[in-house]
Amino acid sequence: MKGYGIIGAGAFGAEYARIISQMENCKLITVYSPGQGAKRVSQEVGCKAVSNIEDLLSDKNIDAVIVVSPNYLHKEHVIAAAKAGKQIYCEKPVALSVSDVKEMLDACRSAGVTFMVGHIMHYYAGIAEVKRRIDEGEFGVIVNAHVERTGWEDKQEKVSWKKMQDKSGGHLFHHIHEIDIVQWIMGNPEIVYCAGGNFAHKGPGFGDEDDILLVTVTFKNGVASFQYGSGFRMGNHFIRINGTKASALISFPEAKIKILHENKEIEEIPLFSDEKSAKAIFELFSKTDGGIHYAKPGDRPPEYIQVSLREEIELFNSVINGASYPEDKKDLFDGTSAINSVAISEAALISKEKGMPIKIEN
Repeated sequence: MKGYGIIGAGAFGAEYARIISQMENCKLITVYSPGQGAKRVSQEVGCKAVSNIEDLLSDKNIDAVIVVSPNYLHKEHVIAAAKAGKQIYCEKPVALSVSDVKEMLDACRSAGVTFMVGHIMHYYAGIAEVKRRIDEGEFGVIVNAHVERTGWEDKQEKVSWKKMQDKSGGHLFHHIHEIDIVQWIMGNPEIVYCAGGNFAHKGPGFGDEDDILLVTVTFKNGVASFQYGSGFRMGNHFIRINGTKASALISFPEAKIKILHENKEIEEIPLFSDEKSAKAIFELFSKTDGGIHYAKPGDRPPEYIQVSLREEIELFNSVINGASYPEDKKDLFDGTSAINSVAISEAALISKEKGMPIKIEN
């Protein structure tokens, strides 16, 4: 039975604590946070709470750690955990630059520990089904993808670190899920161009992240476009994938995927495999838009996120206990998903500042 520690005690850290506490073949030992979050989690699930991270990393009863601290701290915490010999699961985004991701992966390889990135949309049943069909040739060559994850954000009484560019990386990092799915389907990115900025969300009640980001990414066999941000009054949240034989529209507010086949027939498949998850995302989108939603301390993630987090941790736990990961999850363990998604986000921000396309060295 593996012992676990959790670094970070926000909404997701607390949910990981609940999940691990309910699993039969592992044990949650310690949760760390510099504030009061760890104490609240420990009282709920019955584990130890520490405010000094060394107390967690030096504990020989802890075999693995879940890194779910603020984005800008992931590198520091992953490298420290690797040096301590812990198996590591890290929430998205892995880091805020490719150089940091590579340094983290190198530290894990040098220490001989497992590293897995928490890119949750790989676990949405409908998306996994579309990817399987693409791999089997049903869609032909994927020549284009288009993503929109947008909404309008009002002033906040308290501005989260998630709205600060240097801490979260902004929308392209904190909402990196769709970028990850597109690279999973289309392969290594080659050229990135971005236009955008913060046009309508400045001053008290707002952070300093960009509120409109328009990105294009060239791949070997096609191109993808992305719209991200909190500066869109008419928000939307979808991924559209176009192949030479079929196309798919993944609609998050509707929790469904429409597939247009070569013979013009339209097929619908659910985004999730259970009705509770679909109901939860319906409720979410009745209140907000995907482009502005983020978890706040004390929130409980919606059911569809709870289900996917549980599946992620179950796979991670099986791998560190000696099982092999399935082929369709390989890129979550070998660094491909982490590097490619961060490479696109980082290159986009550089492109925006320089006003020119950025070539990615693969």
